[in-house]
Order: sequence, then structure tokens, then C-alpha cells
Amino acid sequence: MLVGSLAPAADAAKYAADLGVETLVKAPPASAEAAASTAAAPRTYKPELPRGWWLRRRHYFLYIVREFTSVPLALWLLWLLVEIQRASNGPKGYFPHSSAGFIAFSIACLPFALYHSYTFLSLAGVIINLKLMGRPVPSRVIVAAMFGLWLVASIVVAAVLIGFAR
Repeated sequence: MLVGSLAPAADAAKYAADLGVETLVKAPPASAEAAASTAAAPRTYKPELPRGWWLRRRHYFLYIVREFTSVPLALWLLWLLVEIQRASNGPKGYFPHSSAGFIAFSIACLPFALYHSYTFLSLAGVIINLKLMGRPVPSRVIVAAMFGLWLVASIVVAAVLIGFAR
């Protein structure tokens, strides 16, 4: 994170205080010999954050939780790919998992998927910029449309799955 080069000094000091970093730039070398050795090689800023930096503020914590939600979703999708491969043998050779482990894992992954989807769709108003008749569409309308489309897609997928189950 290049806080010092992207923000004014006052902002850099504020970010450093938020993250618990003492200083953003280390003191220059004291001796002439050390100065000559560092003049040849470019200095690289390596932030030294404490282990629990993401626990200090709720915003940081929720960001890390959102990033973590992709791990169980990736594992569930890998399991889905295995199921698709097993289904390629045809209806005679495929028996879907109905084990308690698969059902429990799927139920455990559902909150992760819902939280990840909710946080992504909530940002749609920031990401998508639309103009309708020369005027920008308000971000709240875009977010509401995304959640509406999510609901419609969920209903369609549920109807298809229920139709195949019969």
C-alpha cells in the first residue's frame, strides 16, 4: 500500500494512525557509508502492520470477512464441478449426493454466498453509471434493479430445479 505517494502528508499520517503504523518512511541512514549504499539501490516501502490491524475498525473487519467468503464458495463450486463430471456418465451412472455432509456443507455455504452477493450488489450503484435521456440514473435505482434481477433469477432457477425434480 503506497499511502505516502498517493495522499498528502496529513492524509498519510491519518492512515498510518488508523493502521497502527508508527511512521510511513524510515529515517535516513546516519553515516556517509550507509548513505552511499542506499543511493545505488532504490528504497522500497514495506508496510509493517500489526497482526490484528483488520480487527481495529468494523469496516476493515467486514472487508476481510467479505474476502473470506470466497473460500467456502470456491470449495462448493469445486464440488459442483465434480458432480457435473459424474453426471457426464449419463443417468444410469449418476447418483446425486444426498449425504448429510454435502447437505450440511451446502447449508453452511449459503450465508457466505448471500453475504458476498449482498455486498457486491450493494456496490452496483457505484460501479455502474447509466444515463437515461441525458440524465444520470440515481445509484439507488441501479441497486434496487440489481436486487430485483437477483430475485427474478432466483425464482427462475428455483422453478427450473423444481420442474426437473418432478
